Amino acid sequence: MADGGVHIGGNASVQGDVVGRDKITTTTTTTTTGLDAAALAELLKAFKDIDRKIEALPENPDVDKAELHDTVKKVEEEVKKGEEANPTKVERWLKFLGEMAPDILQVTAATLANPAMGLSVAIKKIADKARGQATA
Repeated sequence: MADGGVHIGGNASVQGDVVGRDKITTTTTTTTTGLDAAALAELLKAFKDIDRKIEALPENPDVDKAELHDTVKKVEEEVKKGEEANPTKVERWLKFLGEMAPDILQVTAATLANPAMGLSVAIKKIADKARGQATA
């Protein structure tokens, strides 16, 4: 038999790896930048509470509840990205909430600023800024 070859006579069944020598393996490491499971569960619960508060708002021809829900959902989806969240988008959506429903902005911003949520520092700062502007 020549060097480097494998000879199997008769019937053979092989499962798994067959290596003569010099097997090279690699390990893949995946890094996630989103929220951990506990923070995500807490965040989802908080956003459900915000949705209930939107539904509890009195009827107002100048306030579209569907638009509020959509905006809050955009904020939620963005901040779930953790460190990858785009603070500029979140800030724009919070400003919109402040114009349409300042009380909903307050609740949303308080949620985002809560250290227990595990959100990025940039998102927390934007939330604090939005809360301050809404009360000014």
